[in-house]
Amino acid sequence: MHMTKRAMAATIVVVATVGMAGMALASSDRSTGPEYTYGTTGEFTAATAVVQVVTTGDGGSMITLHVRNADAVAGRTFGAHVHQSPCGTEGSAAGGHYQHADTGDLEGREVWLDFTVNRAGNGHAEARRPWAVDQSSPRSVIIHAAPTASDGTAGARLACIDLDGMP
Repeated sequence: MHMTKRAMAATIVVVATVGMAGMALASSDRSTGPEYTYGTTGEFTAATAVVQVVTTGDGGSMITLHVRNADAVAGRTFGAHVHQSPCGTEGSAAGGHYQHADTGDLEGREVWLDFTVNRAGNGHAEARRPWAVDQSSPRSVIIHAAPTASDGTAGARLACIDLDGMP
């Protein structure tokens, strides 16, 4: 069930060959949200989230998720993943998990951003991949109700952040 839609102010930054932790950056995409929250529990109704996708000069990616003010018990872990499509009024609009065409294990083909909230409701996750997220279609990040299991499942969809700057 769709509970809220937020206006979004996203900033797109293009950085040409600037060093960051020993990596040359090719581009950076920063998105804020969530645009939608789902369900009836309301953990993310007043929360804010920032997702940044950095494509490195060597063709890899670093994806970060920062969540603030989630209304959840300290120590609770949520799953989060890059999804195939943009957000919509229903959580299913984002489609399945984005997968890179690779022969590695499931976690290596997907972007898993599980995070644990602290007493203030803040959490952070980071994933590094040796490949770039395909930007030929709009994508999103879904926050799920449970930590990611080895088969990639993570429970109900609670919130969605569109990855802006992707065509």
